[in-house]
Amino acid sequence: MKDKKEIRYNVIWGQKARVKLAEMKQYKIDPKSVFRNSKSILSVKPRERAYDVVDYPNFEFNGYYWIYINNVIVIYTVLEAEKRVLVDACFSALTGFTLKRFFGEYDTDPL
Repeated sequence: MKDKKEIRYNVIWGQKARVKLAEMKQYKIDPKSVFRNSKSILSVKPRERAYDVVDYPNFEFNGYYWIYINNVIVIYTVLEAEKRVLVDACFSALTGFTLKRFFGEYDTDPL
C-alpha cells in the first residue's frame, strides 16, 4: 500500500538517452522494461535510490546520480522544485567502460 504522504516525481527521459537506450536492444537489453522500471523506481525518493553520485575525472555527467536497472546504468538529475527526475544518459552495464567507470573493476574475462 502506498503512503499517502509519498512525494512522487515525474521521470522524464531526454531524447539522446532514449535513443541510446533503444540502441541497446541489439545487446539483449529490453529498452521498454528499463524505461518502465526507471519510471517506477525513480518516481519515489530518487536521491535515496541512487547507487552513488557520478564523480570521475573529465566525465561530462559529474554531479549526476546513477542507478543500475536491468543491465543499464541510468544517469539522472533531480529537480526538486519541479518534482522532476531528468534522465540525461544511459550506458550498457555489460561493457568494460561501465565496469571500470561505475564499479571500479576491469573485465577480466580472457575471451
